[in-house]
Amino acid sequence: MRLNTYRAIERDRGHVPLDETLTASLFTDFDTANDVEIIGESDEHGRRTLRLKDPRHEEPPKGGWFIRHDDEMPDSAQQSSEAPPMLKLESHKDGEQPTSYYMTIDPKGVQFDAPAPSPPFPGHFLTPRTPLLPAKDAERFGDMEATKKQNMVLEALKIVEPRLQRLSVRVVAGKAMIQGDIGLDKLIPLPYMGDGINRLASLVLAIGKSPDGVVMVDEIENGLHHAILPKVWRAIGRVARHFNTQVFATTHSYECMAAAHKAFSDEEPYDFRLHRLERRDDAIAVVTYDRDTLTEAIDANIEVR
Repeated sequence: MRLNTYRAIERDRGHVPLDETLTASLFTDFDTANDVEIIGESDEHGRRTLRLKDPRHEEPPKGGWFIRHDDEMPDSAQQSSEAPPMLKLESHKDGEQPTSYYMTIDPKGVQFDAPAPSPPFPGHFLTPRTPLLPAKDAERFGDMEATKKQNMVLEALKIVEPRLQRLSVRVVAGKAMIQGDIGLDKLIPLPYMGDGINRLASLVLAIGKSPDGVVMVDEIENGLHHAILPKVWRAIGRVARHFNTQVFATTHSYECMAAAHKAFSDEEPYDFRLHRLERRDDAIAVVTYDRDTLTEAIDANIEVR
């Protein structure tokens, strides 16, 4: 549902279009017969597999499928011989039996037949198409302030706004919001300071909220001037190391990529890798650049995006 929103395929007054495109867009070439499989391995959690399926390609359960369809009675269900817009999620950990979860899509959204499995570590996803969430950022800032780590946010934001002296959470009309002191006679709400500083604040706060976890950020350079990108990357690196958080960032910007390489080259350890996705015949291949290969590529002005 969020992916469709990012692509401007939005809900109509809280409702969703109930056609096959809603789920088929998740599958390669819109072919729902091809399962989506994600496999992860770690020393701590072992090997875990997630499979996303369209259950219409499986034998229907005894009694047929159930679909929620009544807007006025969302808890009602009706048997149907036809499969509704539905997805099946299989969770499997080595040494354990697979567990299946069904997600049914009705006019009010997504219904689950059982609570979905929790990930083994915290994770957050940020995109430039996500609207600002001042209350959520304020809550996360309060959590960092409670552990006396709020200065990590302040130092990162001073890269974008050097006049910033301190940050504080203030509740206005029942809504919490981060506000900053930039030397005026009153605090200024962070959303008034521009998209770049708010994006960086959300990223740093998401990292702080994901200790020993993962943060994924799309188009990380959005709203940030290329001249400050090396400093931004240094700040991200320091906060990520402090919380032991893995950051996955996407970009189409050569300046952003080169700035990341410079920032991580100036400090040790060099814990940065560039992964380029390129099409080879009918497949997508991953080309990974370490410190030496990326240095050579930049020096030779080789396109690596």
